[in-house]
Order: sequence, then C-alpha cells, then structure tokens
Amino acid sequence: MGDDWRVCIAFGVLPRSLHSFRRALIPALGSRLGDQVTVSSIRWGTRIFLYAPSTGLADQAAQVARELLAQHDINAPVRTERWSLREQKWRDADDPSADPAAQPHADRQEAERKRSVTTGVPAWQVRVEMPSHRDVIALAEHLAAQGWRVRRRPRSLIVSANCEDDAKGLGRALSGDGRADTDPAFRIGRVSYRCMYNMIQT
Repeated sequence: MGDDWRVCIAFGVLPRSLHSFRRALIPALGSRLGDQVTVSSIRWGTRIFLYAPSTGLADQAAQVARELLAQHDINAPVRTERWSLREQKWRDADDPSADPAAQPHADRQEAERKRSVTTGVPAWQVRVEMPSHRDVIALAEHLAAQGWRVRRRPRSLIVSANCEDDAKGLGRALSGDGRADTDPAFRIGRVSYRCMYNMIQT
C-alpha cells in the first residue's frame, strides 16, 4: 500500500525554451501512466517525481519518462529511487542499503514506530469488517479505551498502528484464531506516504 518507489527526472538548470516542455510533460506522464503512479513537481522546479507503489510500476514509469524525453530530443537523467526507512531519505534503487528487506526486522519496526510518532501519521492500519454498526461502536470503544486510534465507518472500523508488528498483532488478537492475514474480514496494510513525501527532494 505504501509508495516506496519514485522516479526522478532531473533537468538541471532549465533554459527558458524548456519551461513549456516541462509543463507539458507532467500531464503527458499522467496520461500514459494512469492512476497508480502520481506525478509531482514543484512550480518552476527543475525536477519531476513519479511516485509508484511497486518496483514494477516504477520501472514502467522510468521507461515512459525516457520515451517522452527521447521523442523531444531532451537529455535529462532519469533515476529510480527507493525510500530508506533506516535513513529516512530517498536512496538510489540500485543501492542495496535502500532495501528495507536488508534491515534487521527489529530495526525496521523501530524505524516505523519513530516515523509514526514523529509525523503523527501511522505506518500501518488494520481495517475490520463488522456485522453491524452496533458492533462497530462496541469494538471501537473497546479499542479506544486500550489506546488505539480508531476511525469508524458504518460497517467497519480502521485502527491505526505504528508498525507492522503492532498491526499484525492486533489482527491476530481480534481474529481470535490467529488467521487475520487470510481472513477477508481483516485487511492489514501499510499506509501510503505519497501525500507526505511528494515534495521531498534530496
């Protein structure tokens, strides 16, 4: 669920003649890539970012960007980056230290907790489908009393968690049989940080 990948198109110092091309490139990229990739740029900036939720979509975005640049004989670096939880910054995707899987599990959990507390935005969430609105209210009150942050919906509730271990532990506790990962009533996933980091530059 999280947007851990981005493609950076770096124009350097733009001559006046390229400003109009840059403005036209943003909607062209959005049209080619669809809703799963978010195109972002600071007004009058020299870089365009394409945020993607997977390495496959990031590779596709990079390829489309190179094709559009080539069609207009524009030479600009296009690089793929991945968010490093440990360092809290974007790293070149070819750098293995930027891969969260390379971090020890405990370190990843601590980094997620720290980021959640610092930003006020949870790293993970658990969505629980309930039989009735009355059940939603009862469970929401029970979890809130335990310190969980809960949002209610008519037939479901969303519980915020600071890290993966907290989210999956809550899911197991609520499912009763420990099979929350395979129970369709439970949806456990990472929170998207696209809106938070779409203006970050390195």
